[in-house]
This record gives sequence, C-alpha cells and structure tokens, in this order.
Amino acid sequence: MTLVVPTALGDVAVHLHGRDPSTAPGLLLLHANPGDARDFDQVVPDLSRDHAVAVLDWPGFGESTVGDPHAVTAVGLVDVAEQVLDELASRGFDRLAVIGNSVGGFVAMRLAERRREVAAVVLVNPAGFAPPNPPMRAFCSVMAKPSFARRAVRPLARLYLGKRSADGVRAAYLRVRELRADQRRLAVYCSLWQSFADPRVYLGSARVATDVPVQVLWGMRDVINPYPLNKRALSVALPDAAVVRLPAAHEVFAERPELFLARVRPFLAALTGV
Repeated sequence: MTLVVPTALGDVAVHLHGRDPSTAPGLLLLHANPGDARDFDQVVPDLSRDHAVAVLDWPGFGESTVGDPHAVTAVGLVDVAEQVLDELASRGFDRLAVIGNSVGGFVAMRLAERRREVAAVVLVNPAGFAPPNPPMRAFCSVMAKPSFARRAVRPLARLYLGKRSADGVRAAYLRVRELRADQRRLAVYCSLWQSFADPRVYLGSARVATDVPVQVLWGMRDVINPYPLNKRALSVALPDAAVVRLPAAHEVFAERPELFLARVRPFLAALTGV
C-alpha cells in the first residue's frame, strides 16, 4: 500500500509494508540523496515480518513529485518527514524507530530531537557530522554544480555504493545512472548537495533525549562520507551510542543486507514500547 502525503515540497509517496501498526512496532526508513524507497528492498521483507514498516520517497525521487526542485534542502526534508509522521500517527503508528541513511540520517536525528513518538534511531553513514569548514563547503559547492553532477554522478556511484555484484547495489546503481537524463531529479540532487553546507545541517551540537537509544552503523569503505571526518562530532553529540564499523560502503543495507540485519535486529528487539 502507498500513501500520498501532500507537503510544501511535493506529494510524498510513503510505502507501507508488513504488520498492522496498531499491533506491531513501527519503523520509518529514510533514504539517501539520490535514491528512493527501493534502496531498502533487500531488508524490507525481513523487517516487515514483525514490524509495521513505512518507507518514503523524498520529493523528486521515486514516486514522489516535486514542485520547485531548487527548493529541496536537507533542512526542508525534516519538515517533510514531520508531515509524514503526522499522517502515520493518524493511521496507528504511535511510537516508532527511524532508520536513516546519509541525508536520511540527518533527518532521523532532527526527528529524534523534535518528536516524542520517535523511540529509537538507527543511523547509517549519516550526513551532518562532518564539520562545515571551508573545505567541506567547497566540496558541497562543486558537487552541487549541475555540469559537474551530470558528468560525475555515475562514476561516483560506482565508488560509494560498493560492490555491484550485490543485487541491491546493482539495482541502486542502475537507478542512479538515469539521473543525468532527468533534469528535475538532477536539480533536486544538486540542491540537496548545496544545502549540506548550511550550518543548520551540522549535528555536532545535536542533543537527543537520553531515553532514545541510537545505533550508528558506518560502512568503512564509504568514500563520499568517510568516518574519520565525522568521528569527533559523533562522539560529542552521541557519547553513549555504539558505533559499529562495517566492511561496506555508503549503503550497507543494499550491499550487505545480512550484515545490516544481524546488527539492527538485536537493537530493535531490545527496545521497549516499540
């Protein structure tokens, strides 16, 4: 089943899987830039066995529409996700855990700060912990240039997605290949990259309630968001979170789903009230 949630940035598709949220713990999955809900296809069937799972497409990606592609920012996605939470609450999702990858991880952290219904967070190579210093801002500016993005998006995906022998990685790469020919989707991609230089995206001073457990999974082969750049801010913002370093790239759930599930399932199972 797919819900459509109207937001200021576009109509957002939210794909529902698994159990009835009134009788099972809820999960909200947030993908990276670029990408869509299908990036989680390798793990959704397993998670759906005992969870009510909601997986959204950010505006301009997957089945979601976008009004002005240049208006899509990381900070704006937090507002989008809050509207999705409101809709999910009306459908029986009371307390839920949020799994966020890359920009989805940034959004997951902000939701945990703002929303009482967020009971736990799993961060997968999250954006927001690399300090917004001049080199970082310059990198984002280059990545945001449409002329550069059109040329670089495919070779970069080969590097940061990991082994294309994995079904999930191969499928994600094929979707990324289509980006350069889709002007609106490319514009969303570039706008999000530009927004990563916004100081409001930095999570170094983020504070999540002590009763909200956080798990951090980091693929150590990630070349687009390497762990060493994020390590210090992670330790300050999340001093009690265990950081699990994994032999994977940017999207471990697509590249090594069995490894992802082996780490995430015990974490979710240990939660109370979710």
